[in-house]
Amino acid sequence: MQHTESEFAGVHGTRIVYDVWRPDGPPTGILLLAHGLGEHARRYDHVVERLVGLGLVVYAPDHRGHGRSGGKRIELHDWSEFLDDLHRLSAVAIAENPGLQRFLLGHSMGGAIALSYALDHQDELSGLILSAPAVDVVGGKPRVVIEIGKILGRFAPGIPVETLDAKSVSRDPAVVAAYESDPLVHHGKVKAGIARGMILAAESFPARLPSLTIPVLLLHGTEDRLADVSGSRMIAAHAGSKDLTLKTYDGLFHEVFNEPEQEKVLDDLVDWLRPRLE
Repeated sequence: MQHTESEFAGVHGTRIVYDVWRPDGPPTGILLLAHGLGEHARRYDHVVERLVGLGLVVYAPDHRGHGRSGGKRIELHDWSEFLDDLHRLSAVAIAENPGLQRFLLGHSMGGAIALSYALDHQDELSGLILSAPAVDVVGGKPRVVIEIGKILGRFAPGIPVETLDAKSVSRDPAVVAAYESDPLVHHGKVKAGIARGMILAAESFPARLPSLTIPVLLLHGTEDRLADVSGSRMIAAHAGSKDLTLKTYDGLFHEVFNEPEQEKVLDDLVDWLRPRLE
């Protein structure tokens, strides 16, 4: 396996750092990987190892305002910035690997980004994989709170609004400790601009999902306290795809790739991808 780190100019000239992993043998396809809120691409090294083992060339950016990339920390003016950055990276991947089929994997907020992107560009994709997609972000919050949040996000996107509970990431204490000590992980509050973007995206999905017809794999823990499993169930119920698989894992928390049962989840991921690469 070969690894390189590179960068490109994203929307408004923001520096976007990304990693590329290539198999030693002939590639079988391309996979774009979109990480979750507050984290970065290198937290997926163990996932990438399994993907590259299938012959996939993996491209994984640190989203703007995250990890090694530029931009104000965890600040976003419009959801389309994430999507446009991903589209630019997709163009790089296509140019460097012409003729290969393309897959998209997103976790949590990255799952919402990936779903938004797939709905806009599914003609480019051979399959979509969503790990604990953050598409039920409203929960039981009163409607007035949600509307105020959207207004704040539009006019004051940098205002901190909510803290993520690190202990809800995984049941593995070692994973939580590594998360809490990782200097590239954002440990402060979620800001209003990103919250607004996620809310607006989530509100748009039910009406748009019937148009989603590409193969879809959903992976979600039933005890996820950061992105409720109801989000994946909603996608499964509304998507137009005739090739959709929903895998739920009893008792698992938010990061199913970082739970004690991660090998089972990774096996399911590989088993879903393998026949689609043949």
